Amino acid sequence: MTSRLRGLFLTSDTPEATAAFYRDVAGLELEQMGRAGEYVYWKVDKDGLQLAIHDAATFAAYTHPVRPDSNVTHLYFKIEDQAAFLEHLQRLRLTPYATDAVVVTLTDPDGRQVMFGTA
Repeated sequence: MTSRLRGLFLTSDTPEATAAFYRDVAGLELEQMGRAGEYVYWKVDKDGLQLAIHDAATFAAYTHPVRPDSNVTHLYFKIEDQAAFLEHLQRLRLTPYATDAVVVTLTDPDGRQVMFGTA
């Protein structure tokens, strides 16, 4: 049997703010799915891989409360140019949690450590 990764689901107490973070910082084209009063979440689906952000309380049967310390929601994004990415963060008025020669780490609105690296 073989399998391939299909998607990553993040839960958030503030999913709209978390979606904005990944849209603004990582450049992901997240779109809101559903309508007000119904089940609403944000997703991007590219090359067969989906990232979705769900409201934690609504998604409670699977993963509640939010666990920022969990490695299950550890994300790594590849960037081509660290200096350009740092300038991008400066324009967004965001301060990295940590930076080394390869990786810039940020904290998303839910407290997850998100890495953006050139490796």
